[in-house]
Amino acid sequence: MTETPQVQPTDALLRALHEAPAPVPLSFELFPPQSRKAAQRLDETASRLAPVAAHGFSVTMGAGGSDRSGTVATSKRIMESTARPVTAHLISAGMTQEETLATADRLCAAGVTRILALRGDRPKGATEDTPQGFAHAAGLVAALKKRHPVDLAVAAYPEKHPEAEDLDTDIDHLKEKIDAGADQAICQFVLNPEAYGRFLDRCGAHGIDVPIIPGLMPLDGWVRVRRFALATGTSVPNWLDRMLSEACETDEVLPLVGMAATLEQARRLIAYGAPALHVYTLNRWPLPLALAECLSAGRASFQHI
Repeated sequence: MTETPQVQPTDALLRALHEAPAPVPLSFELFPPQSRKAAQRLDETASRLAPVAAHGFSVTMGAGGSDRSGTVATSKRIMESTARPVTAHLISAGMTQEETLATADRLCAAGVTRILALRGDRPKGATEDTPQGFAHAAGLVAALKKRHPVDLAVAAYPEKHPEAEDLDTDIDHLKEKIDAGADQAICQFVLNPEAYGRFLDRCGAHGIDVPIIPGLMPLDGWVRVRRFALATGTSVPNWLDRMLSEACETDEVLPLVGMAATLEQARRLIAYGAPALHVYTLNRWPLPLALAECLSAGRASFQHI
């Protein structure tokens, strides 16, 4: 008697991943180097990741625009060396509105036409005399749209911004940024893919229809990642914390478990509807590149079965 083959349930979480016609595009976040050695490491990271960076790179800016000159120079450098698009962060807090827009002028003059518009947090040590910049990111988005023909991204928080009263109020603020002219939203890194899936549903209920791209943090440095997650209000699933905390006890095992956990996070985010993934590299290339290769190879092999 021939056994009837098992058919995967149509509502299985990862079915969407296996049936996707092409790999989900990736972008990679970098930060300006502070030394010659760090610049060399950044150049190698950008070069290694460029072939798999379908959505290019982003370059951060310190609080209060503390390294805005580095952001402009690094964005231009990476764009020219990799021939990939670059999204530059633009933080308004700590600068006047005029300084903020002048920085945008410098970015556009350097050929950078993608900007992640952020109000940002007040710099450490800020006083009453510290410039406030734009009180809300929506105002910055509107001003940039009037000033330059740029593609604008804004920040989104699947588990709400720490200052927000509740998630629905925070989504209303996101809607204001979209209505002001933002083309897409990039999320703070997500450790609980289910929270991202629920966030997409609630954004849709608020009339938000632009791409909302989740941030993905490599999990090979769990102690640091966990500490940052707790400080920013990002929930940590018990299974993930237990697995990586135990792996931390063995130095040789942690990078391997971290890679497996990062890949699993990516697959779940994609299955929940992520149109792309934004990978926080910390200016390191091995795990992000391995992730890109695994995602691409996994889909290719499935499609040829």
